[in-house]
Amino acid sequence: MADLPRGRIAAALLLLILAATVGLAAMAGALAGADRAGLLAMADGSVWLRLALTHAGDPATRIAAAVLAAAWLLFRRRGGDALRLAGAIGVGLIASSGLKELVGRPRPALLPHLDAVSSASFPSGHALNGTIVWLMLALLLPPPRRRGAAVAAAMLLAAAIGLSRVALAVHWPSDVVAGWAIGGAIVLIAAGAGPRPPCSPLRGERHDRR
Repeated sequence: MADLPRGRIAAALLLLILAATVGLAAMAGALAGADRAGLLAMADGSVWLRLALTHAGDPATRIAAAVLAAAWLLFRRRGGDALRLAGAIGVGLIASSGLKELVGRPRPALLPHLDAVSSASFPSGHALNGTIVWLMLALLLPPPRRRGAAVAAAMLLAAAIGLSRVALAVHWPSDVVAGWAIGGAIVLIAAGAGPRPPCSPLRGERHDRR
């Protein structure tokens, strides 16, 4: 297992610091105005579209995608990558549920909730865990030449999932920002905690000819 590059560690720490700063500022009331304005600004639009986007981050959707991906990785004899995927998801679930219990931030009561919720608000579990699942799949499943496009698509999906939680009036924007940051930090660590991705066959052939 390769050592984690210092750049990855530094980036992950910066994201965790961002999440902690947002959380502390939100608890102190420093973000009340921004949170309120952000939620009201996103309250309009198609409810169907908002729900469709948020369902991409639902636990059932994430679990199904992760199980299928892990099965494929095991079929391809990539047990280490399957373990990294499972580990990242497990850490995300623990972080999300643990922080919700620790912080205990109430859900927004500014507008009627357009999705059923039962847990505390900070951080957004959809944003945190959706970021982990979709980014890890984008990093582990596609061939190297398509990995960049897959990561970009996964980032857009994670962004849409998080924004949908605000648009459904079940999260404050700061909950979502913290979820993105924590999820991104976990992905950075998990993605760097293994061997480097193999080079493409084409690049390998060019190397052999030299």
